[in-house]
Amino acid sequence: MSNQVQRGYDLHELTASMMAFADRSAGQFLHIWKIVKLLSKGRPLSPEQIAAELQLSQDEVDALLRTGELNQDGDLVGLGLSLVPTPHSYQIEGRQLYVWCAGDAIMFSIFLKADAIIESPDPISGDKIRLIATPAGVRNVEPATAVVSHPTAGVVGLEYLQTEFCNPTNFFTSVETASQYVSQHPELVIVPVDEVFPLWRQVWNREPYQSLIADL
Repeated sequence: MSNQVQRGYDLHELTASMMAFADRSAGQFLHIWKIVKLLSKGRPLSPEQIAAELQLSQDEVDALLRTGELNQDGDLVGLGLSLVPTPHSYQIEGRQLYVWCAGDAIMFSIFLKADAIIESPDPISGDKIRLIATPAGVRNVEPATAVVSHPTAGVVGLEYLQTEFCNPTNFFTSVETASQYVSQHPELVIVPVDEVFPLWRQVWNREPYQSLIADL
């Protein structure tokens, strides 16, 4: 079966929608990518460490913490990239981590500048999708028919990023299983795995994001 998708959306319009989503919270996204880089070392981040590393006020740190996952000590353990198990396994530089969604799995190598081994189950069939995410794109996608359920619009506030944007963004082994899922979620479209990376590369290959990524 071909990996081509008979889509009911325009890729350029979808990219423009994601750009608008990013730009509504540009300042916070700049902080999030720095935190993703710190979390990739595999250790929780205390509020004090976040404030020092990112040079943020307590109010700004509190806003980021409301967006992420905290452990019992109040330390940050997840913000897109997570130390807490999720369905999306993310192995990078020998460390076992996790991500919140298929989109994170594909695009985080842009910020982390390292290859990652991804494994995630199809929510319908339970079959595993495996791939390698690199700073230049994805490779070794198994099965080759894999696709992603992708939102057509961003959330209004980043406090809803995980529940409303990330949770429904999953890998599927085929258009057939993805269609069963998307039929219950009209805000989603089906995107081939190899189109997700260039979509998000266009989103982040602009200022101020481009300069931040270069400095990470």
